[in-house]
Amino acid sequence: MTAAEIQASHSVELEIFMNGKKTTLLTSVEQMVGNKALLTPIQMNGKVVGFPPDCSVNLLYVEEKHVYCWRGINIKAIKFENKVYHCAELSAEAETLNRRGAYRVYIGSQMLLTCFTANGPKNIKVLVKDVSETGMSFFSKEEFSVGRTVRLHLKINDKHELQLSSQIIRTQDFEDRVETLYGCKFSEKNPQLTNYLMKIQQEKQRQKLGF
Repeated sequence: MTAAEIQASHSVELEIFMNGKKTTLLTSVEQMVGNKALLTPIQMNGKVVGFPPDCSVNLLYVEEKHVYCWRGINIKAIKFENKVYHCAELSAEAETLNRRGAYRVYIGSQMLLTCFTANGPKNIKVLVKDVSETGMSFFSKEEFSVGRTVRLHLKINDKHELQLSSQIIRTQDFEDRVETLYGCKFSEKNPQLTNYLMKIQQEKQRQKLGF
């Protein structure tokens, strides 16, 4: 993949290596200017994050089941057309990585799930393990078959929630748990979910950043 093939509004991951530690941050491409990707700026405590010269940054672009990586990119905060971006220079062709799925954010909270039965919709509480742009996983004592459609009520704050329809694509049982782990794929992409995951992921990584 080349920079010319990158789509605007597509999410990307930044892998940051510094002082022997790796941090992953989620952001998105707002527009392309030549071989430069103008990204939604990553902020911590209300300030745009800076990338010092002694850190190494990789940019990962996930498209369906393919992951493309630009290694050792030059990235900095710029102002373009009166708006602030993180600008990533992508001069060479990306490397294809053997990795599945999109970046997952650990949730670990009880949430409402709607399943659809012959008698109508049924609401149950499940333990949501993690969520990504493309799917989620949850633990439940209820039995669900692969292919079953469910709807997750994902709380994004005290007043709002996202209703995310998905299809169960795999199950996993554990000897030390009474619940089954279900893996689901979302029916469609939701921009609000992307923004929510970016916010949660940045909050969780804030304490790990060394700059």
